[in-house]
Amino acid sequence: MTVLLDTGVIFAFLHADDARHEDAMGLVSRIARREFGKPFVSDHVIDELFMLARARTRSADLEESLRRFLPLPTPGLRGLTAVSLGVAVLEPAWEEYRRFRDQGLSFTDASLIATLREMRIDYLATYDGRLARLVPHAE
Repeated sequence: MTVLLDTGVIFAFLHADDARHEDAMGLVSRIARREFGKPFVSDHVIDELFMLARARTRSADLEESLRRFLPLPTPGLRGLTAVSLGVAVLEPAWEEYRRFRDQGLSFTDASLIATLREMRIDYLATYDGRLARLVPHAE
């Protein structure tokens, strides 16, 4: 089994003032215990995390926490592996984006759907309700 982490879960886990912080603590604990298998994070989510941290908090401490959590180079979440979408997933991501953009799906979200399919990842850890409705195994 495998699980792909979305931006909101990681952000809420590391940002104590986030409304979903307690929920994220529990979910990341389950991920750390491998209840969903090996964890992955995409390069698009990593980019989005740092942009979100800067936009919402301007906190250098939070940015450092992100760096320590993510595989830069050694992840704080044991076994967390970064996957680079590269050009092979861009076309499938574009197709998902085009298909769902009128429903408010971001390109990063579309890339997650494509990554799940292309890499045959079993679960998506997300707090995005729109995205969760489009993915069969969202937690």
